[in-house]
Amino acid sequence: MNIVTEDISQIKETTSLEDRIFKTLSHENRRNIVRVIGEKEEATFTEIKNSIGIEDSSSLSYHLNALEQLVVQQNGKYRLNEIGQETYHLLSKITAYAVSTHIIRSLKKEISMVIIANAILWAGAILAVSMFEGRLHQFTLFSFAALWFVSNIILYSMLVRIRT
Repeated sequence: MNIVTEDISQIKETTSLEDRIFKTLSHENRRNIVRVIGEKEEATFTEIKNSIGIEDSSSLSYHLNALEQLVVQQNGKYRLNEIGQETYHLLSKITAYAVSTHIIRSLKKEISMVIIANAILWAGAILAVSMFEGRLHQFTLFSFAALWFVSNIILYSMLVRIRT
């Protein structure tokens, strides 16, 4: 066999493995199994079953068998092989990305209200101090105004950063 034929054969094997792994991960229970084993580093059948909430043992066995490319069983415990560990890390990154994206979307909606609330709070603070202390010195008013301005600049810069 020549070098080009060997390279093509390896590419086909890699693509086939990739297809099998992504097809296997298309089921939510299997992704959850990978997450449970990845978090615990090893888990028994019962631990996996209880963590995922699968009541039917035969269903869990089916999913574990489907994960043969990613999971190995030794001494009654399931562990992730090297590809399984990388898969677990990818799933963890995807979850973290989804959570952070959700937080950023929420911040985008709320930051304008936070800026307005900040301005109202500072105005309230200045009013409260002036009521208790009487007429404020020019330096005190300047200090309050500077702090209000800086806090709004910080909030505005956050708004600009999350909108991009």
